[in-house]
Amino acid sequence: MSIETISGLEFEFSLKPSAFEDLSHLLVDFSGQALAWLDDSEVTVARIKGHRLDLASARHHFDDLQELFDSISPEISDLGAHIISGNDCYVECCSRDEAEATPCSGLVYIDELVVEKGFRRMNIGTEMLKRMSEVVDLHKTLVALKAYPITDDGEIKTPQLKKSVKGFYSRLGFRHSGEHYMVKDARDCFAQRARSQH
Repeated sequence: MSIETISGLEFEFSLKPSAFEDLSHLLVDFSGQALAWLDDSEVTVARIKGHRLDLASARHHFDDLQELFDSISPEISDLGAHIISGNDCYVECCSRDEAEATPCSGLVYIDELVVEKGFRRMNIGTEMLKRMSEVVDLHKTLVALKAYPITDDGEIKTPQLKKSVKGFYSRLGFRHSGEHYMVKDARDCFAQRARSQH
């Protein structure tokens, strides 16, 4: 099974209010997939899912954003320790002590980005992130994820695979935040650059 180019793929994305009813005014879930037709059947070759949190609105409802992060998931709670300070968000490596000219008003947390093993190194992961940035509002937003391979197909998480995944995100402008997380200021993302040029 093989595909010729990304142009041979079909991409689907959806947005919906969070299943957490108390947070549905602040939290939107997103998911997407890349599909290919191989041997007369449709095959999912990549998938992405996550959340967009409206931090600007959350600041009106929560005195401490970490309390909100704690209520969403253990991963987002842990991430909060690395990106929240004084109810403002920052990229740990380089902006903790800098006043933000445009403070972040949102957080996009990617729970999962998986490209199936036979379809890697074809820029499909990059295209999934690009397409996500066109669908999910990234205005004044941090994009974050836990940077280790998430596999549910029994694939062994070797040191080489972990290094490859972290290298992939680094090439896309993500920076380490803590031991496991990587964060990117969305102003560096594809859609934000495209919008600013118009």
